[in-house]
Amino acid sequence: MSDQQPPPKSHELPLVEESASAPVAVFDCRVILSPPDDRGTIAARCATLPSVTATGPDERQTLRAIVEAFKVQVQTHLEAGEPIPWADPPETPQEGEAQRWIPVHL
Repeated sequence: MSDQQPPPKSHELPLVEESASAPVAVFDCRVILSPPDDRGTIAARCATLPSVTATGPDERQTLRAIVEAFKVQVQTHLEAGEPIPWADPPETPQEGEAQRWIPVHL
């Protein structure tokens, strides 16, 4: 039992020794969400990769769609051996827009 780590505190993830698993690349997907339009549709764009956009009927589905589009875009660049065209600096939200940070692994 002394080899086991104590349970994580609150929402922290337990630490894993480097030899226990291969490292996983995690990408910072900053999402800017527009307020719902007159039909309730929410538009989103990635602040760090501006070519990635999505829409959805609510925030949850819009975020799911943009994460999927983000993964496709990053994977496409990686497989082609091309640099990922990150926005530097990332776009910032305009008045009335919300921002979310989503860690994404492929």
